[in-house]
Amino acid sequence: MNQVKNQKVCIVTGGNSGIGLMTAVGLAKLGNRVFIGCRSIAKATIAVDYIRQKSGNPQVEFLPLDLSSLDSVRRFVDLFLSKQLPLQILVNNAGIFNNSGTTKEGFEMIWGTNYLGHFLLTYLLLENLKNSATSRIVMVASDLALRPTAINWDSLVKKTPLNFLQLYAVSKLCLLLLTAELGRRLSDTNVSVNAVHPGFVQSNITFGHRLSRYLGLGVSLKDGAAGVILTAIDPIFEGVSGRFYDRKGKEIMLPDLAKDTELAKELWERSLLWTGGNSQENKVSRVRENDSNISLPYSLALNQVEIAEIAKITLQNILPKPPKKLLIVSFFRLLFKLEFGSLLLLLIQTIKKEFHMERHLDSPAILALCQDTILLQKLKEYLGEELILWRSEIWANYPSQQLIPFWHRDSYPKLLEGVGKSINVYIALTEVNESNGFEYIPTAIMSNELSIKVTDPFSGNNFFDIGSDLEKQALPVVLHPGEFVIFTEDLVHRSLRNTSGKVRLSLTLRVTQPGMKILSGYSPFYKRPVLLLTVLLLTANC
Repeated sequence: MNQVKNQKVCIVTGGNSGIGLMTAVGLAKLGNRVFIGCRSIAKATIAVDYIRQKSGNPQVEFLPLDLSSLDSVRRFVDLFLSKQLPLQILVNNAGIFNNSGTTKEGFEMIWGTNYLGHFLLTYLLLENLKNSATSRIVMVASDLALRPTAINWDSLVKKTPLNFLQLYAVSKLCLLLLTAELGRRLSDTNVSVNAVHPGFVQSNITFGHRLSRYLGLGVSLKDGAAGVILTAIDPIFEGVSGRFYDRKGKEIMLPDLAKDTELAKELWERSLLWTGGNSQENKVSRVRENDSNISLPYSLALNQVEIAEIAKITLQNILPKPPKKLLIVSFFRLLFKLEFGSLLLLLIQTIKKEFHMERHLDSPAILALCQDTILLQKLKEYLGEELILWRSEIWANYPSQQLIPFWHRDSYPKLLEGVGKSINVYIALTEVNESNGFEYIPTAIMSNELSIKVTDPFSGNNFFDIGSDLEKQALPVVLHPGEFVIFTEDLVHRSLRNTSGKVRLSLTLRVTQPGMKILSGYSPFYKRPVLLLTVLLLTANC
């Protein structure tokens, strides 16, 4: 089918099944060019064939899209924009109901998929929509969106609770708030945005929905999709924006919470921060000056493919999966020795399923990184021939969370003593930039007197109050994957809140000289210091 005058380019998320599938069929029947987005290639292939057959329109395509991954959303947009097509209809339909857990970036799974993924998708496509003559955005919502009385922001950055229905309702409420906010922001453009409640549809989203078709309850998929198609193409909705309709095009009155403009603005701003929508790519600056307490970036001998593989293994296999044997042995050893500080840390990591300490002891991937030839060469320049790795930490900085936000030095008076020097290595396993890494106060402007805010009772590490004048002069550390910096225990620094929309992964190594003694109880995975230049010693100890 050749491009015709009235043909529109459409995107339907979740277009492989349910309402999305019927919406794609309806739009294709009208002669439009339709792209469906979904996770499964196998299901998408079947759906594309079905849509083409039912509509008689061959211009139906599939682009991979996993709304629980912000990176997947970005890849979807890049693929679509690479086709250099206009976009006149965007249907945000895909959704999950009772899945649990967190998204790739650490957000609650239901809300992160139903709302946050669609927010980023819409945000990244806005310019295309504005430049495509008259365009429409349709949010597939639900009347459950009318039930919440508030948004608990903390619940959005945690795993799905037992009451998953509340998170589903909040995800749909957020779509209504986004509809209203976009309506205001797009008021002087040719883009309109509305939301639709398709009714109780005989879909496959839950067991009850699947059963309803056999009990004669609810409406058919075709009838449920009719309201979506109506809002997307009917002339009566031309220029109408920010409304909520049922499947027959009748407006649904909103409760005060869904009409709260301040709440909608707050949701918009939080969504921009969480997805990295307000960050500018490649605006970053690297360590800009010689500083006695931090080096300029070095590059590992490992290549980019090897670094990417280590990052993948770390996120998928190392962090979420503890070394069970070592955990059990450590637990009883710490209990026998009454090392309650380390025992508490071990229990916290077990409960939270976060196992980021001393993973070189059980991970060949991290060990390979610790043995990198250039890394060892640079460390020898600072510390001499014998390098003792006494502590390692894997840091995954998720957009949904906040790492250590306080100004501090990496000095550990309760963990380390003796005669000798110590040094710290910060290795980027993914991109580290001004939106997700850490910043430091240049030594040249650092005051000798610092006000202590609080002291960590476990390590003895102090956290400081830094004045606003010093904070304004802080420098961000920017590294490509596979680059590292070496810094001393005198460097005053802090982690940045991750507003990049991507998971930042890094490895910090604490290295010292043989004259330093590691005090007991510093880590639940502690065996004995590792001599970096002797792999056989590490193997024997483990």
